[in-house]
Amino acid sequence: MLLLTTIFIIVLVFVLIEKRKKKSDKILGVYSQPGQWYFLKYVTFLLVLTIRKMKTKITKRLGKRGSSGLGESAYSEIEDLEKLQQLSEHEKAFDAVFFHAVDDSGYYLCGGIERRQKGKANGLLYLMVPKLGLLSNLRLPKTSMNVDALSLHHKKTYAAEGMCFTPVKPMKLWTISYNGKMKVNENSDNMVDVHLEADWFSDFPHFIFDTDMHSKPLARAIARETWSKEYFETLKTAHQTHYEQMGYLKGKLTVNGEKIYLNMKSFRDHSFGHKRDWTLMHRYIYHTIFLTDDTRISVGVISQPCTSSYLEMGYVITKDRKFHPIKDCDLILYQHGEGGTPPKEICCSVITDKDTYHILAISQRDAVHYKGDDVEARMVERFMTYEVNGLKGWGISEWHYNNIRN
Repeated sequence: MLLLTTIFIIVLVFVLIEKRKKKSDKILGVYSQPGQWYFLKYVTFLLVLTIRKMKTKITKRLGKRGSSGLGESAYSEIEDLEKLQQLSEHEKAFDAVFFHAVDDSGYYLCGGIERRQKGKANGLLYLMVPKLGLLSNLRLPKTSMNVDALSLHHKKTYAAEGMCFTPVKPMKLWTISYNGKMKVNENSDNMVDVHLEADWFSDFPHFIFDTDMHSKPLARAIARETWSKEYFETLKTAHQTHYEQMGYLKGKLTVNGEKIYLNMKSFRDHSFGHKRDWTLMHRYIYHTIFLTDDTRISVGVISQPCTSSYLEMGYVITKDRKFHPIKDCDLILYQHGEGGTPPKEICCSVITDKDTYHILAISQRDAVHYKGDDVEARMVERFMTYEVNGLKGWGISEWHYNNIRN
């Protein structure tokens, strides 16, 4: 009896305290803060995610196809992921692949293609070449382009205007190629002939964000927002499948006849879904980091106010090839470049269940391009050096700004 009375009093006090709380104002009118019923919402959604992840594991073991959403995945076979996806009928349907590669001598590669409706795509390719500078495909800073006719017909490769990304063996091998002119240091009056032939290969496991990311940051993000029927409907319609994989890139780059052999650490991602509406996104910052001891870090903070105004996500792969999802990150968006100009260097920390990583990030070169009909999203692509817990590293960071609202 005493135990029940104690529990009743605790619950009553909790309810009274929560009812007295005022609704928290959003920082800068964008970033939601913990408010009334935050703790209860956090625990509830954490439980939902835990159950969904357990359901996905059971479904996968039984060889059945589940449903996609936060905490669960419909894709039990990698062959279903590693292919050009059927675009939905929505006008903003998408299917996108993206690649990063770096080495310790100053070479960087950043490129990808986002397939859209009506034979269109958003495509880009940057190559940082020491002693020459930053090479970029001719259409940049615009990215809207026509998909190659052969790619449209066979649907076996992501190809547009000279660049081509082709899946060969699921989660094992892709080929990357480019043939055409590129601008030097974003100067249209200074162009070079470029031919790239490379293999992207991996023996790393892949990381599906629906099921593999740490549950706590996602539960925190959802608990901060105001819950309603409309809010949860938006969560469903805005959902995207996104997975990443670390690997390597080897190949040959020819610039004006001069051959350069590439041997780089690399990363790729693949995203697809019912729609990608860049106008819904307020901001994000992503870092892909490769350290000298072969530790690799992918960390991002995202603000899409209709679903979550602040979400931390990512993982660390230690040199023994083990995944450690990130459970906390102190990279606060509104404290870093909120006005549209990223600082040259930033510091932040990320925490996994095993370790804390203190990151110093310094930009060596920035380049700007646009997506969403060449106007909706402004991207600052940043070619970086890093120091993490005393270890040197290299990588690429992408800063997104909503170009309609700002």
